[in-house]
Amino acid sequence: MIISFYAAILAFMYIYLSINVVKVRKANQISLGTNDNQQLLRATRAHGNFIEYVPFALILIFLAEYQGLSSHYCHLLGTLLVFGRVCHSIAINDNTLKLRVIGMLSTFATLALSAIALLLGRFF
Repeated sequence: MIISFYAAILAFMYIYLSINVVKVRKANQISLGTNDNQQLLRATRAHGNFIEYVPFALILIFLAEYQGLSSHYCHLLGTLLVFGRVCHSIAINDNTLKLRVIGMLSTFATLALSAIALLLGRFF
């Protein structure tokens, strides 16, 4: 399964984002909430946004692959998702709006294209 490769890459990214939240919490001695700390707010939102979108996207890509979507389309969807999530995470932490938009558009494109592939699977 091709999606396993992308799921593994994204799992490492999730671990990185989680550790980043812990590091910022420890450095600022904030155990719960964000205490209006902008660095912690960015770290928690990068982490939260990742977990809000990635599982659903992985499920859609998995289902499309399971239904027989061609391997090059699966690689395209997986790469687009990883690209989007990397852009978005960097953008939130660096407060770069343009890169954040690119990240979200890539993520939305992954969701939409995966859904289309599921609906029209017999044509691919």
